[in-house]
Amino acid sequence: MNKLAILAFALLLFLSTMLWYLANGSLNDYLKSQVLLQSQYYSGQQSQLLSTDFSSNTGLTSFTGFSLTNIDGLTQPQLMTADKIIVQLAKVPTTEFDSPSIEKRTTSLVHVSEIRFSNLRVWSETMKSGQSNLDVLIKEVNTKLATDYPALYPHMSAELYAKKHPERSETLALEALDSRPEPQKIEINQAIIASKKAKQKKRLLGKAQTRIKISAVFIDELTLTVINNNNVITKRFHNVELGSIGNKDGLVSNQLGGELLRLLLQKLNTLAQASGS
Repeated sequence: MNKLAILAFALLLFLSTMLWYLANGSLNDYLKSQVLLQSQYYSGQQSQLLSTDFSSNTGLTSFTGFSLTNIDGLTQPQLMTADKIIVQLAKVPTTEFDSPSIEKRTTSLVHVSEIRFSNLRVWSETMKSGQSNLDVLIKEVNTKLATDYPALYPHMSAELYAKKHPERSETLALEALDSRPEPQKIEINQAIIASKKAKQKKRLLGKAQTRIKISAVFIDELTLTVINNNNVITKRFHNVELGSIGNKDGLVSNQLGGELLRLLLQKLNTLAQASGS
């Protein structure tokens, strides 16, 4: 019996180890696929990522060898490359709050303390239209975000709506999107007040049961090359701060990639314009 017990314990330990290994591998594959899918979806450009490694002990994820291809017809094959992107979970990585739904489900909020880009290289190039490749990609990302989450980007959504319906002004488009604040009136019924707040929160947050917020985004080392006709300027920056992403309620995971890319491109474009002037 003792021998059988030892054998059973050994098998259990082996199977547990294998399940942990397979789960850990699946998580790495999932995280890698999300980076590739979201960066390609929001930018419209192909992306590559060599590897992903998540450590459950430290709460740290390392993305190695990220690159985003440039717009066709430009001199550089890549728009940006990063040796590593480090994502650090907060000491308390998850919290729960009531989801604004009829089912009264609980939403999990994942808290990322910081994201750091290591050795980021970017090429900003002026196109024949006079726009830069960064300008074009920012517009692409903004359009996707406003289309998918109109309630969260009311002015961008109204602009898109007005373009599709030229007979309507942007003011009317905002009304159609129901994004203007309604005239305030005094309400004393607490049940009605709570119901209206829940409906507004549901409209803004949607039905997602997992949301993410990021406290800080940094670029440790940035090499920025600005190309304008035959004029090429290369500048280096260190410890570039990009700010935070998501408020206390965070963002849905599918929106996160677009917001991170938008924040990154806007900062790079600001630096590129200052460097090229």
